[in-house]
Amino acid sequence: MGAYDPEKEVRQPLLNKEIQPTICEKTTSTRPSSSSSEKRRKPTVSTVAFSLVLLGAILAFFSSLTLLLALANALSNSPAEKLESCAWDTLKSHVSLLDVPRIGHEEFLKRQSILAAALDEAGVDAFIAEPSASSSYYANISSAYDLSERPFLMILDRTGKFSYLAPKFELGRIAGLDVVFKKKTVIEWAEEESPYDVLKRETSYKKVMLDEHVRFMIAAGVQATGIEVVPMSQAIQSLRAVKTEAELAILRGINAFTLELIRSLQKCIDIGMSQETIDTAAHSLFSRAGVGSGYWAIVLFGEQAASPHGGSSGKTLQDGEFVLIDIGSSLHSYGSDVTRTILPSKSTISEELMGIWKTVHASQSAAVALMRANETCSDVDAASRKVITDAGYGEFFTHRLGHGLGLEMHEHPYLNGANSEKLKIGEVVTNEPVCLSI
Repeated sequence: MGAYDPEKEVRQPLLNKEIQPTICEKTTSTRPSSSSSEKRRKPTVSTVAFSLVLLGAILAFFSSLTLLLALANALSNSPAEKLESCAWDTLKSHVSLLDVPRIGHEEFLKRQSILAAALDEAGVDAFIAEPSASSSYYANISSAYDLSERPFLMILDRTGKFSYLAPKFELGRIAGLDVVFKKKTVIEWAEEESPYDVLKRETSYKKVMLDEHVRFMIAAGVQATGIEVVPMSQAIQSLRAVKTEAELAILRGINAFTLELIRSLQKCIDIGMSQETIDTAAHSLFSRAGVGSGYWAIVLFGEQAASPHGGSSGKTLQDGEFVLIDIGSSLHSYGSDVTRTILPSKSTISEELMGIWKTVHASQSAAVALMRANETCSDVDAASRKVITDAGYGEFFTHRLGHGLGLEMHEHPYLNGANSEKLKIGEVVTNEPVCLSI
């Protein structure tokens, strides 16, 4: 037995007895025990320092990672991407030039009324067109519609009645097109029928005018039924050549933007660039602005420019060479066509080449001075040609002066020595004299 411990007798009952909280303990807020206080001990100076060092290391890591990614991106960019980025810095402020509304519904109907009156005056029963610039102009039937051996024809008669002839099994697809009309008549033909016989039976036309883009097989098929077929007259051609204010606004927008695109490229083109680099960058710039679908371009260096429509590729720009850029795209189906001969900022050019450039510029100015209503197209061409001839380069002006511009890249009127048409207010033409002497 151990020695007697009087305190043990006092502690033992307390150790075996469950301690009950007092009323005071229930109603007062609890306070942390000494052991809890130890667990929530304030951080020491060394702990704070460690945290700051760790945070700094994390930030440094992510900064380095961002820098490495930016460097890798810069190194991976192709020459075309670098050129695009450089040009976009200037071009992006001009994208608002493209904020022009489409042709409205009422303008299409007005065009149809004007055409009907012209047909009546010409003594023609109806005008017939396949999907083309003409069908796009009069009824918003896009020229992008795929043609096949099965005729799909837009028809507008002298009373203003709108109709179209189409294969029966294609009617559902054609009905989905955004065609504009007041009221339409659908002339359907089945596979076991001749579409031309159906046209004659359903319309009783005696004489029709065919659009200039209609294929020969269509003309032959209509004519074989006994219907008289006449070609598109100059009077009908001129209806589309003279632009409305809505059309002029679209053409100004896309052509002004195209000019600014060339100017933005000019600031960034350097010696050593390839034709393909400039071509690819230009396409990307149009696409970035939302008008890339109608893109086309001819990019030529030095002696290549002596071939006005190009044909060669793979050349690298050298010092002493001009860059010729002939380029365009489309807005609401209306096209741009802008040509500029530029000299990179770091390049030098011979006096002879600079003299030729000035001669061509003077030739262009002479044509502009004569572009007035009622001037003959051939006379405008001759005025431009005279400047180059007087400078001793006449034999190298082998290209016409220009052409009309609208829904087609090349349309009436044409500025050449054989065209006796008179210019009209509202027509839009290009002015592109050449001296192909290099």
